[in-house]
Amino acid sequence: MIDIDVIVPITGRTDDLTALHRLRSDALRAAGYRPSFFYVLDGDLPQARDTLAALARSTDDACLIQLSRRFGETAAVLAGFASTKTEQLMILPAFEQVETASLGRVLDALADSDFVTVRRSPRCDSALRRGQSYIFETLLKRVGNSKFRDPGCTVHALKRTVLEETPLYGEQHGFLPVLAANVGFKVIEIDLPQARGDAGRRVQPPRHYVHRLVDIMSVFFLTRFTRRPLRFFGPLGAACTVAGLLGLAIVVVQRLALGVPLADRPALILSSLCVAVGLQVLAIGLIGELIVFINARSMRQYRVREVIEAGAEKQRAKPVLRTQVAAD
Repeated sequence: MIDIDVIVPITGRTDDLTALHRLRSDALRAAGYRPSFFYVLDGDLPQARDTLAALARSTDDACLIQLSRRFGETAAVLAGFASTKTEQLMILPAFEQVETASLGRVLDALADSDFVTVRRSPRCDSALRRGQSYIFETLLKRVGNSKFRDPGCTVHALKRTVLEETPLYGEQHGFLPVLAANVGFKVIEIDLPQARGDAGRRVQPPRHYVHRLVDIMSVFFLTRFTRRPLRFFGPLGAACTVAGLLGLAIVVVQRLALGVPLADRPALILSSLCVAVGLQVLAIGLIGELIVFINARSMRQYRVREVIEAGAEKQRAKPVLRTQVAAD
């Protein structure tokens, strides 16, 4: 059997954790894997803590990690990762999102990739939830350069190097496939049937959707402009500055040629404000470029998938990673 560590962050919604643990453990063992589960409680969740504490004492494949307060799901994943040892990992939600019997297929697909994410298909959701998922998927494709069809599914299998080399913070755990692909890892998506218990008509509070939109915008910036911030701030600042200069030019021509007084003219104030804001935005972009330039030697620039040396009969067992541009 192949040893596999499974990280299960627990932030709120859960199924029957004891029954779910047994189902997952049996499914992975039947597929030829020996799982060790790391349950990470994000803050004070007394009922889940008592259940998992009893589970950890009665089995040899469950470990409970409780964070001192609520830090978020990403922090819970990283805390669990710090305790893992195997080269292959799984990240699973605290509820059944896909049919448990098919989890072995996720790990099997990892043989030809660095990261495997899942699309729930066929889905048994309500039309409302499918509509929400479609909007989220479309937004992420447009602004986040995503190619994945079910970004809301958090069933993942990955190699250890993915979490070692992909920077995560805030609430970016849900965008891990997009961020890993941006680093240079080979990420594939497979179809698994959605679990019946995952279907339902759940409407989140407005705050949840606002946070999701902000997270999508952060992914948009991180995947496109981290190493070239001036390409983001430059066009915005230039457009604002040019618009302000054109407005000032019109006001000045009207004053000199037509005798229109400058007093009590909002256009003068608005144009001056556009010039000032545009120059400040350009300055932010230039400062960002300076920061990138100063730290360029320590920044990850590219990732090598494999190296086949001249005269070698076969490629190296593990590809050499070139994540720094510093000269040896």
